[in-house]
Amino acid sequence: MSIKSLQNLTLIAFLSTSLLHAQFEFGVKTGLNYDSLGDVNYTDISATQLSAGSKTGFHLGVYGKLDLLLFYLRPELQFTKINSGFQNTDIGLSKIEAPILLGYKVLGPLSAFAGPSFQYILDENIEGTTLTDIEENFTVGLQIGTRLSLGRFGLGIRYERGFTDNDILILGMNGVPIDGNRIDARPNQFIVSASYELKNKSNDD
Repeated sequence: MSIKSLQNLTLIAFLSTSLLHAQFEFGVKTGLNYDSLGDVNYTDISATQLSAGSKTGFHLGVYGKLDLLLFYLRPELQFTKINSGFQNTDIGLSKIEAPILLGYKVLGPLSAFAGPSFQYILDENIEGTTLTDIEENFTVGLQIGTRLSLGRFGLGIRYERGFTDNDILILGMNGVPIDGNRIDARPNQFIVSASYELKNKSNDD
């Protein structure tokens, strides 16, 4: 038997053993989003009084988790409401998010994870401001973080940064026309979440 064949058999045996002992769980999750939108690109001197700010939003959803020895795969689906802003105005975005995270069990209940987050923006609102529709409703970002499992409960913190350029064009503010100022609407946020496991199923059952 060649070395390559032996390596392939070893890989197949490892994957088969992982799936044999795999555990699947699903549950609910909620938490807070501390969000800050990107830069404002000014083309009108009258808008230079705007300054970027951050506010707290929230998310609520469900998750699934497939355990594979030292690793796990965790897809999530959630509704997210984020709030950000600039001086004297608030910006609100509502969206559906679907992160797909690959985690590594570091030590005991502690794990680290990373993966893409697929997002569809449902609605955007800026108080007292006339604006165009957001450039892209479907966007992709990257999430990276750490999680602590405490029985059925889990606590996690993660950072997310959007990949897709996504601008909102401001046409006016408080009745005053503004020519061509763009807000970079890519998310740039820290997320704190808590989860509760509803069911756990092992393939050994």
